[in-house]
Amino acid sequence: MPTEVIMPKVDMDMETGTVAVWHLEEGANVEKGDALFDIETDKATMEVEAPASGSLHFIVAQKDDVIPIGGNVAWIFSKDEKVVAPAGAKSAPKSENADSAVAESNTNSVAPSEQSASAPTSAPQNNSRIRATPLAKRIARLKGIDLGLVNGSGPRGRIVKADVNIYLSSVPVISEVSKPVQSSSTVNAKSTADKLGISYSEIPVDRMRATIASRLTESKSTVPHFYLDIDCNIDALLKFRTQINVALEAAGSKKLSINDMLIRASALSLAAVPQANASWAGDRILQYDDANISVAVAIEGGLITPVVKQAQLKNMQAISAEVFDLAGRARSGKLSQSEYQGGSFSISNLGMFGVKSFNAIINPPESMILAVGKATRQFVPDENGAPIVATILSVTLSCDHRVVDGALGAKWLQHFQNLLENPILLTLDPA
Repeated sequence: MPTEVIMPKVDMDMETGTVAVWHLEEGANVEKGDALFDIETDKATMEVEAPASGSLHFIVAQKDDVIPIGGNVAWIFSKDEKVVAPAGAKSAPKSENADSAVAESNTNSVAPSEQSASAPTSAPQNNSRIRATPLAKRIARLKGIDLGLVNGSGPRGRIVKADVNIYLSSVPVISEVSKPVQSSSTVNAKSTADKLGISYSEIPVDRMRATIASRLTESKSTVPHFYLDIDCNIDALLKFRTQINVALEAAGSKKLSINDMLIRASALSLAAVPQANASWAGDRILQYDDANISVAVAIEGGLITPVVKQAQLKNMQAISAEVFDLAGRARSGKLSQSEYQGGSFSISNLGMFGVKSFNAIINPPESMILAVGKATRQFVPDENGAPIVATILSVTLSCDHRVVDGALGAKWLQHFQNLLENPILLTLDPA
């Protein structure tokens, strides 16, 4: 029996994938693990590997085709297996009529959508093409859930009832009544500009920008944010960094940045205050064992947050090397799914742009994000009250009040501040 090649779910926010390029042609011999084709998601371009060895046939998804998660892409026939259109293959091989197969497949997906017309309008229109049990699809239709956002735990990623229930318990479902209303200024911006004769240029919203807008709007609308500010005297940190970098340069190693030290301080603070290293999960709170630090990296068209896993176990030099590698591959679109998912805490640093302070929006399902501004020279009182000049770094911690209350957030910030102002502590293992 041939092995079906489907559009994989490589991103928790992914509903569809766009075929960017095929590496193999109809009839080509493949080995399991070979690169079949590249897909474009909202965040990156990545390769899809062959799930089996054999010959590639019945390619139904062409370059630039947008395919829903779990949708048919092609089939792989094992050696000596007769090449006959398998069940579910709506076309002959690509060279004959692949385009009509895609059209037929799309047509066949209309009927289930019409049957579910009474479901909430937030329900997806392509759930029928996603691998899920009938019961999982029924619950999703009744609850208005897009199955493209649900991680499947069944065979070959099939979504079962338990997966839908887990999603329901961890993600707020917006009903028709509670849907946020678009502001009139957004809705009428174009018509107002046209009416008043205001000149403008229209810039299409790409998939990444649309995803960023959707996720951050949801976060700001559904997560109860509050903010805590603190100033850190980093004169000792700067001196400590200079000393370390002299030694690293002499050894021919990469120098440390302030951001590397901030990541280390954040990880140690999460280890010291584990209650803050947590996420809201509906009827429970998930407290993580490891400090997985998401680092905001600006890329063309938006941003992405590669994750330094188990950062509390890594020294500053290891963190520096990992961030350098992750950021470079993020900008070239070469990150794997596991490298930008699974964060428990985020850092966003705009100090290099001259921003003194700002309030960052939490990146769900994380419960905190640290906004780092520019370090400035300021007059501050010494221990005797006399004015001295010090280098002050302003940081703002955004917290999800469902998980982190004011006292807990303040405790985390105090620990973070102590590490920056006593940087020798950054070299110690967490207690």
